[in-house]
Amino acid sequence: MKTLTVEEATPGLGQLVELALAGEQIRIRKGSGIVELRPTQAAKPAVNETLTPREALRLLQEDARMTPQQAERYLRELREERLAAESRRPA
Repeated sequence: MKTLTVEEATPGLGQLVELALAGEQIRIRKGSGIVELRPTQAAKPAVNETLTPREALRLLQEDARMTPQQAERYLRELREERLAAESRRPA
């Protein structure tokens, strides 16, 4: 089991994640607090569960490997579409 400080873990975080995914126990300490890096299954929402736009975007980003720039562009387009629809709506 490896236990590192945040400062020690930061530069090699990618490698530490790979080790944790391979089954090695990794702990990171900050002051008196300790966290563990370990594999977990991503929770997928139920099919009938309503997602907020932010949650839906996060899922799209995870599944499609959407870059932050693509996500920003997507959000901007959604916002513009919503504003355009609201301006067409009778008062």
